[in-house]
Amino acid sequence: MHKLLGFALALTTALSAQAAPVTLEFSASGFQNGGVQFPGFSGPVTGRISWDQANVGDPITALTDIDLTIAGHTYGLAEVGVAGNGATNTAIGGVGNGFNAVVGSGEFNDFLFIFDRVNPLVSTFTFSIQGKAGAIWWFPSATEARFVTQAVPEPASALLALTALGLLASRSRRTRAQVAA
Repeated sequence: MHKLLGFALALTTALSAQAAPVTLEFSASGFQNGGVQFPGFSGPVTGRISWDQANVGDPITALTDIDLTIAGHTYGLAEVGVAGNGATNTAIGGVGNGFNAVVGSGEFNDFLFIFDRVNPLVSTFTFSIQGKAGAIWWFPSATEARFVTQAVPEPASALLALTALGLLASRSRRTRAQVAA
């Protein structure tokens, strides 16, 4: 019985450390163009990002998936990184000028996206477009964000309680069988 209880505790610990996938879907429109005016890029920009999260509010260390196209450029995971995590905000950005900066040089397709990873809210969205020198699109007039998936791992204590109940039921059956014999 002690071996089974030890196994249950080990399994509980392993399950409690599992990260759950989280996917945030977002959109932004009405971007203002700072600098040289290139019409036609005010949005909307829509996208999805995913990461693994053990607990609500945990900092994001790496993205697991991204679906984001801005002005015809589709970003892949190799082009995007986590720029930083605050108390509940996370900044992700394109690799062009470093994950935490957007420069309107026209050299790169680049972006910076800051969002709340606990309550879906976009606080900053800025981008630049390769070939469009002297312009940065920022301050969208409308943003929207929502969690599409936010799986929460089953609490380890529930697994432990079920295991303990199973052990008690098994022991009770054995005791009744011994008494009957």
